[in-house]
Amino acid sequence: MSRATILLMLPALLVLTLFGVVLASFASVSLMVLDPGSAVFHGPPTLANYTRLLGSEGAWRAVLTTLRLSAEITVLCVLFGYPLARVLARSHSRSLRRVILFCLVATFLSGGVTRAYAWLIILGNQGLINQGLRAVGLPRAALINNEFAVVVSVLNFVLPFFVLTLFGALRTIPEQLEHAARNLGASRLRSFVSVTLPLSLPGLAAATSLCFALSLGAFLFPQMLGGGRVHVLATAIYDRIQASYDIPSAAALAVLFFLLVLLMLAVVGGLRRLVAVRFAGEAA
Repeated sequence: MSRATILLMLPALLVLTLFGVVLASFASVSLMVLDPGSAVFHGPPTLANYTRLLGSEGAWRAVLTTLRLSAEITVLCVLFGYPLARVLARSHSRSLRRVILFCLVATFLSGGVTRAYAWLIILGNQGLINQGLRAVGLPRAALINNEFAVVVSVLNFVLPFFVLTLFGALRTIPEQLEHAARNLGASRLRSFVSVTLPLSLPGLAAATSLCFALSLGAFLFPQMLGGGRVHVLATAIYDRIQASYDIPSAAALAVLFFLLVLLMLAVVGGLRRLVAVRFAGEAA
């Protein structure tokens, strides 16, 4: 390995080392014991925090809620994001593409807190939607402090990542292949199912894995829009620190959360490889 290559890798290695140090500190704190009635923790190292968490119904409920909501958000990203990415990749109108790209990029220009408060204004009891419902004589709907608000807000956060990732994959698929399929008698739906969809599967797998990973780690939107009623792993860690000052238990839950994310990413990576192998075999 040349000296220039090492110098180029040095910044990334320093960042990874920093992440490793933080994770190691969390792991070491998770082996400590909290003194009752205080925020002081001490050794010797023990696995009591992990044993208590693995036997905790609340912790398992947070795990299942996190996985379920992340899966729902990922499915919604596919349903809403794939057509939008296809329009963005295949539209011959430059103005339409610019408008879509502007709307997607504009979401990155506003912070997460700003977007969370915007959804509070839209979905709140006195929000825009409920005011519209009352204007037409309909009863007020409970659109906030529940899983619906969390799914909508997190979907708004991750959908641009999904669309832009899939857009890059769809742009690499020659449009002439679809024209050739239609010239051979295939309908638009048949050409999409038989040509475009199989060729876009690797990009779709990458986009869904990114969407799922971002949904797993979402904290701000469940915290602000869940109203304390939607317990995911990120908010469970926060509650253990802010409410009970149980830092060792929070650290143990963070380590388990990290291992869960690694496991899910490994599963998604395996599925991506299977898709890539099958795609390569069909292409051959």
